[in-house]
Amino acid sequence: MDALYVMDRMDTIHPYYQPVINADDFKVIGYEVLGRIEGESGVTSLGPFFTDATIPPEYKWEVDRELYKQAVAWALTDESKPKLHFNVDALVLGPLNKVEELMQLFASFENDGLLKQQVVFEIRLQGFKGELDEMTHVFHYMRASGYTVSLDDVRITDTHLDQFSTLEPNIIKVDVSDLRETTSYTTYSEILDTLAFYTRKLGTTLHFKGIQNTHQLQMAWRHGGRYLQGYLFQKPASERIPVESFKDLVKASINTFIDSQHKRLSKELKLLKRFDRSVVDCYKKENEEALLEKLSAIFRHESFRMYICDSYGYQLSPNWRKNEEIWDRDDRAVGKNWSWRTYFLDQVMEMNFNKNGMLSDKYRDIETNEVIRTYSFPINEEAYLFIDLDPLYLYEQNWLLQ
Repeated sequence: MDALYVMDRMDTIHPYYQPVINADDFKVIGYEVLGRIEGESGVTSLGPFFTDATIPPEYKWEVDRELYKQAVAWALTDESKPKLHFNVDALVLGPLNKVEELMQLFASFENDGLLKQQVVFEIRLQGFKGELDEMTHVFHYMRASGYTVSLDDVRITDTHLDQFSTLEPNIIKVDVSDLRETTSYTTYSEILDTLAFYTRKLGTTLHFKGIQNTHQLQMAWRHGGRYLQGYLFQKPASERIPVESFKDLVKASINTFIDSQHKRLSKELKLLKRFDRSVVDCYKKENEEALLEKLSAIFRHESFRMYICDSYGYQLSPNWRKNEEIWDRDDRAVGKNWSWRTYFLDQVMEMNFNKNGMLSDKYRDIETNEVIRTYSFPINEEAYLFIDLDPLYLYEQNWLLQ
């Protein structure tokens, strides 16, 4: 997009607004402010203008200021006091040293009646070549000033966890529009699992954008997305909409997701009961030494490895491992300690409390790099059975990987 074309037509520049839905109550909580320009061919997005590295940052700053002013004036006429998500480019703020001017501009908006709680600064770091400490100062300054700060345009294919803990944003905004393009759904889901876990530890809220279908909405919901945005709800537009415009759509979709999850958990519970009965019946007839050999026959389809540990994580038994449908005994693992595995002690305590078996979350096996789950059962207070489920069985019962 030609920079001079835009600068010569500042009077035709206007903000468009894409609604942001709050997953708490399914209502429109605010809007992302997006630039548009009117021309002979109609209304055109200013996205190419802002992402073009050859356009001087001074021009971008001038257009940003105009969009900010118009959006604030628009919001001040709305009694619902919507949040406004303003795009802020690190490649503009940094080189021009405009952070203080930005704060002064929004202080003037406060004098007009805009509340700090209505402001979300969405900062993109794509292409930023400076020191991370420089942007850390900006993030902390904005937060200390009472504004909400979002790290924008985080993509699953390019995730930098180190940035999150350093910058300490209030919100991390994840783009799921590329979910259709990824070559591995499992890898995509694993990264989202990690991201969701990490943000919970940081006390950061997840905002998912680029939601274009119910599958992407389900991914956002499953991984703790509080804020939802995308073409599934509405494209950017110049008009405001009633806050409950998408309540029925989102509520119906999430209820469907919950029903599906209930069915999956019910199937998992039945599976656990079946596994528990098999182990208990076998243990009544066999001592610990013969138990694994007997169980390898019972779980020949479901499992590929099994062993017994004590409550400290030391392996008491050999590994029993399936190789091309033949089970082999491997004594080399006896005495190894597995307490360093993050899930181990938690599982032991939970088994002791519940007195029944349990299934781990899915994870990648160290030896095979396959996605697996582990069934565990308390044989007694000092011995715990672990049965690693065969990846082929998990894929056949694909609900176990959901």
